Amino acid sequence: MKRWVATFAMVASVLAAAPAGAQTAAAHGGSTHPLPLAKSLTGDAREDFESAEVLVNNGDFAGAYAKFGQAYDLSKDPRLLFNMAICMRNQHDYARMQGLLVRYKNEAAQSMSPKEKTDVDNALATIRNLVGTVKLSASEAGAAVTVDGEALGTTPIDDPISLNLGKHTFAIHKDGFEPATRELEVAGGSETPLSLTLVVKPHVGRLIVVSDDDATVSIDGEAATKGRFDQQLAAGPHEVQVTEPSKLPFKAQVDIRDGETRSMDVTLEAEKHGAKVWPWIVGGVVLAAGASVGGYFLFRPQDKTAPVPAGQSGTFQLQVWRP
Repeated sequence: MKRWVATFAMVASVLAAAPAGAQTAAAHGGSTHPLPLAKSLTGDAREDFESAEVLVNNGDFAGAYAKFGQAYDLSKDPRLLFNMAICMRNQHDYARMQGLLVRYKNEAAQSMSPKEKTDVDNALATIRNLVGTVKLSASEAGAAVTVDGEALGTTPIDDPISLNLGKHTFAIHKDGFEPATRELEVAGGSETPLSLTLVVKPHVGRLIVVSDDDATVSIDGEAATKGRFDQQLAAGPHEVQVTEPSKLPFKAQVDIRDGETRSMDVTLEAEKHGAKVWPWIVGGVVLAAGASVGGYFLFRPQDKTAPVPAGQSGTFQLQVWRP
């Protein structure tokens, strides 16, 4: 443990000096002694670098990271990746620090001295056990991936995902499927496999039938309830029947659309001696396109209480709810 702490202190000392000058770099104009960043950068890149130095001196490493990044985007000088790695170290984000040091080592490979390469290798070795990787696989291609709420890309994710050790939340989303989420404990210095499966979202709607307290409501000859029925049903046609002793029965067919809520208020009439009972079959009402699951809907003005024609039973209100 003492050796590990001593090594980290040495590496931290080496890295901490980088933002002020960072002498390592790709050769500028063939020079074997490249100019410091403060002199080699020009225009907006130099202004961003100088702003980053001020932020570093004030302890604002998040702001400095952003400014160093802007300077890098303009100049492509790999030394700025080194400085960005320092900012991540000071925010204890060792996974990003690792990625930046690897990029720096690759992009500045031709200009780094042996000592500089050794310093970077030592830094990478020091944080190796503070970073783990996750190899993600998913059942569907084209699913959006987030890690701890941050967008990562879409499946398939070919490269291992580098993360700081500890708990992380993985989620994948794709239209037409239920989202899949998993919390995973990432161990430092190792790779963990993670497989996520997307399940096709069911095509369902909601049906509400309200009648007298003693009335029996049944759907498709099953699911009998007293007085009120309020459940999700598979999209498609369904038969609604409402019965009550000494009253004329009611029967209707409703068409449930995906994501739609249908509501029916049924009032049964008292049975009259000698009256002939005719079942009343009601077709589905045409809806506007774009209904969505779980939405809240407005009552359509054209859906009104429908009186039962002579010789038929009951009255009902059919409400169609739509987004």
